[in-house]
This record gives sequence, C-alpha cells and structure tokens, in this order.
Amino acid sequence: MRGFFLGCVAAVLAGSAAVANDASFAPGLTGDWNGARTDLKNEGWQFQVKGTFEGAWNPSGGDHSSVTGANELDFAALADLGKLIGDEGGSLEANITKRFGANLVESAGLNTLMQVQEIYGRGDIWRLTQLSFAQDLFNKAINVEFGRMNPGADFDVIPCNFENLTFCGSTPGNVDGDYWFNAPVSQWGARLKANVGDTVDLEVGLYQINPVNLKRGFSFDFSGGEGELIPFELEWKPALVAGLPGDYQIGGWHSSMRAADVFYDVNHDPLALTGSAPLMDHGRDGFFFDARQQITGEAPPKDAPAGAYGKGLTLFVKYLQSDRRTSMMDKQFAVGATYNGAIPSRADDEIALAFGTTHINDRVADGEALYNAAGLSPFHPVHHTEYAVELDYRAQIAPGAELSPNLQYVVDPGGVSARHDILVIGAKGVFTL
Repeated sequence: MRGFFLGCVAAVLAGSAAVANDASFAPGLTGDWNGARTDLKNEGWQFQVKGTFEGAWNPSGGDHSSVTGANELDFAALADLGKLIGDEGGSLEANITKRFGANLVESAGLNTLMQVQEIYGRGDIWRLTQLSFAQDLFNKAINVEFGRMNPGADFDVIPCNFENLTFCGSTPGNVDGDYWFNAPVSQWGARLKANVGDTVDLEVGLYQINPVNLKRGFSFDFSGGEGELIPFELEWKPALVAGLPGDYQIGGWHSSMRAADVFYDVNHDPLALTGSAPLMDHGRDGFFFDARQQITGEAPPKDAPAGAYGKGLTLFVKYLQSDRRTSMMDKQFAVGATYNGAIPSRADDEIALAFGTTHINDRVADGEALYNAAGLSPFHPVHHTEYAVELDYRAQIAPGAELSPNLQYVVDPGGVSARHDILVIGAKGVFTL
C-alpha cells in the first residue's frame, strides 16, 4: 500500500509544475533592439526569451536543511500570418523550454504534496512546449487552435504570483499530473473558443493522453496514446466593482483513459488488504472554479495586456474536485489577495498572500486505516490534508525583470499530521529579454 501511494504521488509531483509561459511578447531587458523589435512586429514576427529562477531553503522541517535552485529557459516565437501571407486572424506559435536545477522537496526530504518550487518538473531535457496554428473565424467570434499544445495554456488559466505550486498553474495539472500535462510537456491537441457577447467565452478542447511525451522532448508521434482528455470551460470577465476587472472561470474535464482504482482490487476487495492488482476504472472526471476580482484602486491602462489588473487590491479563490475513484489527491482549494502599488515609491511592486489546502482522497485514507487495523506491517500513516501559506513581495527591478522573495509555511506535509511543519524561505526571479 505504501509503495502504491508513494508511486502515485511521485508521478503527480514529477509533472505538476505550473505553466510558466507568458505569450505577451512584451519588450524586456533588451528593450526594442534599437527599433528592430518594432520593425519585426510590424512585419509579422515576435520573439521572446525568458529565464525563471526559483531558490528555496528550509531552515526548519523536512529530513534536513538544504538549499536548492530550480530554473527554466523559455524561447518563444509568434508569427502573424495576416501580415506575412494575408491570412487575417491566423498565427503560428512556437515555444521551446529547458528546465534544470534541483528540487528542495527531494533534496531536503520535505515529503510535501505540492512543490515549493513550482517551476521544477518534467525532467532536465529540452522540450517542444508548443507548435500550434490558431485562426480567428466569423469576425473573431470563434478562435480555433491545433498542433502541439498543453491544456494548461487554455483551461483553468490563473496568474502565477507565487512560488509554491498550491497557488500556481492550471490546477488539474497540479493534482492529476499523470494524465493532464501542463507545460513544458506538449501533446497533440485542438481547442475551440467562442465569444458569447463582450465578456463571456465558451471553450472546449481535445488532447491526446500520451505518456510517451513525458520521456521525449521533441516527439510528433501519435503512437502510444492511452486515451483523450476533453476539457471545457465558461469564462466571464465582468467589471463588477466600480468598473474594475474580474475573471471568473468554471469548467471541468473528462478523460477516456483507464486508471487504477485507489481502493478496490480486481475482485472488488480492499486493495490495501489483498495487495492484488487494482481494479481498472474507465474514464476520469473533475471540475474547477476560479474567481479573481480587483476591488479597490484603479483600472489598468487601456494599452495593458489582456487579463491585466490595475493598482489596488485583488482577491482570488480557486477550487478543484478531481475523480474520487482514481485520483490520489482529489481536492485543492486556495484563497488569497494581491496588492499592486502598496508602496507609493514602488508603484509597480506587488504584495501577495495566499492560503491553500491539498486533500488526499478519503478512499485512500480508508484503505490505509484498514491496513493498520488489520495489524499489517509496516505501519502506514493515514493521510488527510496538506496546508500551505505563502507571503510574497514582487519587486519590479527593471522592465522585464522581477524578483520575489517569499516565505512559505507548510502544515502536515504530505497530509500527515505526525510530520513537523516546514518553513521555506524562497526567492523567485523572472527575467525577460
């Protein structure tokens, strides 16, 4: 039972890193390249190089204290096909990613459910994160995209203002990373987005679930697929409070992939007692809800990127319910606040605070309790919920350069109350060229 639990959690943790790519293509540290960047954009080309560093040290908690750094390099290009070949509303986007470095969860034996360095994961290899074609249709009422993609770029998309994975990335990929593959992994996929009025979008996607993509950085092979992932979402972007921006997303997904039941074996007996092969269930489902609303301050400028928030206080909440039959972790919840421009002399800086929980499936805990009640050895702790808090200060040190020192505190690491709480001192840097 313990091996089964650890194997499942390891599989999810290995792939639960957040979406780190931002396709804004805004000029960064290198500026406008003496006008060349603007000239290229006018011709239909945009390029961006981004580097992300996340350092972490645990002065308390874990097996021992350690210091690690996790890194990502991201190379992106966007081609406007309207300007290049006259295909109005058409675009090609390419993205190549390289991750490297060390993970504090492993190095210090933290045994957490969520990474304390969200950028870590999916191997130290070069990866094709995106190579896709998108097209506006019917006067931009419809947008379709297909190619090598990942669902976390289009569904349950939330800003990543933190270093702990509890608060970053498309949440299904955090909890069910064994079949919902966020960046930097890509897979064959397609999605359709429909504008319903000025503030509402409906979106549906279809992605191949192919574990081969976890091992290969540049794979275009269709073979090895084990099912399809179908996410769907309704997004509403009103100005509910004094004309200030908000973003509300509700959606879900269905996977046709077969998966092991976390409680029953093939004979419908408790897996924890028999040690037999698990029952294989058909299909995996879940739903998510996210809300983000600016409630004080001023609206963002008209030329701000889509999805930007103005100076002031913004509140957010997110919730996910995953498949109870097959998911080791079945719920994640987070709530928090960000304040942009709290210090008048640092108008572009941001303070952020968040609290979140990650819940181990009660059916997993029931199996562990049965195992212990039967007197089997070794004793297995019964898992429940991991609690995380993070406080960040994001300093805009230059155009295209951000540095975010942070404090993280994790209670009941791994969902085990017997483990000591963990304090992590972190620093996240994002540099765009």
